[in-house]
Amino acid sequence: MKTKIIAVILAIVAAAGAAAYFITKKPKEPEITEPQTAEFLLSQSAYSSRISVAGAQGEIYLPTDREGLYYTASLDNKIDFYVYTGGGFEKAKYEVKKTKVSLGASNISIPVEISYIDAGGLIVGYGVTTADMNKDLKLYDYAFVKIAKKAAGYGEGYWLLADFDKNNFYRADKTYSEIYNYKIGDSKVNTAVNQNTRLIDRNGTYRQDWTMLTDEFIKNLGKSNYFISSRYYSYDETGKRSDIMVWSSAYRPKIIAKDIIGTWFVSDSDGLHYLRKSGDSFNSITKKGDKEKKTVKFDSPWEQYLRSGNYVVDTKTAVMTNLLTGEKTELSGIDLTEAVSFSINKDASRAVFVFNTQERNVNNANINQKITYYSFDKDHKTETFTEPMLYQEGTGFIWLEGDGNSVMSVRALDDGGNTAGSVIYSFTQAD
Repeated sequence: MKTKIIAVILAIVAAAGAAAYFITKKPKEPEITEPQTAEFLLSQSAYSSRISVAGAQGEIYLPTDREGLYYTASLDNKIDFYVYTGGGFEKAKYEVKKTKVSLGASNISIPVEISYIDAGGLIVGYGVTTADMNKDLKLYDYAFVKIAKKAAGYGEGYWLLADFDKNNFYRADKTYSEIYNYKIGDSKVNTAVNQNTRLIDRNGTYRQDWTMLTDEFIKNLGKSNYFISSRYYSYDETGKRSDIMVWSSAYRPKIIAKDIIGTWFVSDSDGLHYLRKSGDSFNSITKKGDKEKKTVKFDSPWEQYLRSGNYVVDTKTAVMTNLLTGEKTELSGIDLTEAVSFSINKDASRAVFVFNTQERNVNNANINQKITYYSFDKDHKTETFTEPMLYQEGTGFIWLEGDGNSVMSVRALDDGGNTAGSVIYSFTQAD
């Protein structure tokens, strides 16, 4: 059945569904003219023939800390584990155990049931609670928790990381604002970072940017015991301006890198690496001991760039720069002026670019999305698709293990956009 789609389809799913946003513009006349509608069927889609559907029943697969192991989660706290074999996802054969914990946040107690497995010596587990599940939940209407092995600088054992932003439920790269020391199976946990100087936000809860950890940040910590904080900046700068602090029980933890851009941070044998603004531009900084040096200097403002991992791309010049080495790569045959996000695989041989193609016109609603799968070598195809319902904006892209040749995202699976699930794109050999 033909479906009329009026708007930019699919902002972000809260469960397995999607929302449609209706965008109109008032004409000069008092009477509002209805926008024309565009008819579209997935059967007409050029993109559909280039992807394989992994989540035909609306499954959205997210990566765990164990390579090749994935999980799905629902807002009623149904957690399942899967193994990716290259041909698809199969239910993992690990024994799933459950345990209940009580999270302390803003002087209240938040109960969460966690499902976890022992994946070859690594404990992997997740849990979610919402106000719909727990009528007594106050201040926080949502909490997502993850069991994570502590970074080397924090010692042995595990953390329990908590994220209270429901918009991030289906994102692979979450930002956790509560860090708890955790012993597997225990019902009580204690915060890993001193809370004494934590400020209160507008709702009376502790500021969620006092302590922040991302999955990427943890992987890049090496033997350091640092965390991110935006507490000394305004609320609207959370995650945009940050300090790197030393974990300790001190009343005021020591700042080792002040006023950095975003949350990009790498600790390796060469030192500590981060970004900092410099006038109208910015620099990549390396800190060794107490000395900072500019590793890479940029001439354009940070807002002109997109970052993925250790790489940034200038959307005006289509030049990609390695933030650790300064090596530059000029992308050919692609205009990135309207690009809004960028994801690159581990060996920097493939990338995905997402574009904002929205046009607002009283008589014509352009609902197309645009995506480019870019290959850095000529042996594989670079392909661009422009049509409705290509991707789910709030979920991002996940590179599947192996040769970095396949990438997973979320898109609509029916013409009305009422069901969304994971799909896989694989780069193919050039003709």
